Amino acid sequence: MINRSLRKILDDNADAVIAMIEDDNSYKKIGEKFKVDAADVSYFVNHSQYSTRAREALSNSADRAFDKAEEAILEIVGGDDNAIITRQKELAHHYRRKAAVKNRNRYADSHKIQAEVKDTSSTSSWLGEVLSEIDKNK
Repeated sequence: MINRSLRKILDDNADAVIAMIEDDNSYKKIGEKFKVDAADVSYFVNHSQYSTRAREALSNSADRAFDKAEEAILEIVGGDDNAIITRQKELAHHYRRKAAVKNRNRYADSHKIQAEVKDTSSTSSWLGEVLSEIDKNK
C-alpha cells in the first residue's frame, strides 16, 4: 500500500526525482535517497501530477541508453580481438535491453525487423545498419 505522506515527499522533491530518473537511476536507488519504496517511485512516475514529466525523463533515459548501445558497436574496429568484440556486443546488448525496459514501445525486440547481416544469424535491422556503416568506413 502506498502511503500518502511518502507520495508527498516525492511530490515535494519532484525536480530532483525527475532529474534522477533522467540520469538513469533505478526506482530502488531513488527510493533509497528519499526514504520511500520503489513502488512509491513507480506511482510518482505513472500516476502523480508529475507523471508526464517523469515519463518523458524515463523516455530520455531510454534514448541515452540506446545511444550508448550504438556507441559500443561503433567502437569495434577492424583488427580488434574476439574478446574486445564480444565485450562491446555484450555492452551494446545491455544498453539496448535497458532502453527496452524503459521504453518498451520504442525499443523492445518485438518491434525490430529481422535482417540477415554478414555471416551471422538474424539480428535487428538496426545492428545491420550499424555494421554496414562500419564496413563503409573501413
